Amino acid sequence: MSTSNFNLRGISADVMVLLKREAKRLHTSVNVLILKMIERGLGFTAEKPIYNDLDHLAGSWSSADEKTFENNTEYFEQIDKELWT
Repeated sequence: MSTSNFNLRGISADVMVLLKREAKRLHTSVNVLILKMIERGLGFTAEKPIYNDLDHLAGSWSSADEKTFENNTEYFEQIDKELWT
C-alpha cells in the first residue's frame, strides 16, 4: 500500500506541547505518534495497547514484602466448597 503526505494546519500551541511531550515519553517522533493516533481512532490498527503505568513497581519488592504479600493473600487460595456444590 502506498503512502500519502499532507500538511495539518491549525494545531494550537497547547496541543503541540502535549504532542511533543507524549512523543518524548514514548521515545518516538510526533509524526509517528500522530499516525498511530489516527489509525487507532479509525480502528485501523490491531495493535494491542502497551501499559506501563506500573513499571515503577517492577522489581521493587524485597523478600520480606513478598512474604508479607503471600501471607496476606493465602486466604484467596482456599476453595469454598459450599459455593461449588
